Amino acid sequence: MSGMSNLSANEKGELMDQVKQQIAVANAQELLTKMTEKCFNKCINKPGVSLDSSEQ
Repeated sequence: MSGMSNLSANEKGELMDQVKQQIAVANAQELLTKMTEKCFNKCINKPGVSLDSSEQ
């Protein structure tokens, strides 16, 4: 990343903020994916073509 040395302090700060935001979005997406999988597995006992009455 030798190109980083050509950036001003303000530009470096903005770049770091963008990276932090991208990391936060990735973490939120991962959390949502895990929660969705866990909830689905708890609610749907056996996948099929229709929902059981307990799954509706």
